[in-house]
Amino acid sequence: VTPLADAFRATRALTEAPVAPLSDADATIQSMPDASPAKWHLAHTTWFWETFVLREYVSDYRLWREDWPFLFNSYYEAHGDRIARDARGMLSRPTLAEVIEWRAAVTEAMAPLLADPALADLIALGVAHEQQHIELLLTDIKHGLFQNPLGVA
Repeated sequence: VTPLADAFRATRALTEAPVAPLSDADATIQSMPDASPAKWHLAHTTWFWETFVLREYVSDYRLWREDWPFLFNSYYEAHGDRIARDARGMLSRPTLAEVIEWRAAVTEAMAPLLADPALADLIALGVAHEQQHIELLLTDIKHGLFQNPLGVA
């Protein structure tokens, strides 16, 4: 196990930790146009690994779902169309459970690639990208829950 592999696994787990106590509804809300649902952050970071690593470097890799790249691309115009940012909270499907299942499959599929020195820079970039989304995820969860008049903690 390499330090980069450890960083990848730790970052993936850190992304999932604040979402663990959320309901599917909690993870789907979008409290303002500049925020993204927690479920979307989980899926977008998974889309990143699937798009830029697995699809490019695993010859027989198949997308988890052919229609999900449209949902979870953000600003990567060269990689296809995407749902409007302010409409991400309208995605009642896929469910949070389906996104978590996809994340687990992508994390597992990444395992053999984590020690490849030729991919080290790309994997380090992907880890940094996911770390950035952890910050956004925490902010968006807090803002979304703060909007609830029941004082959800």
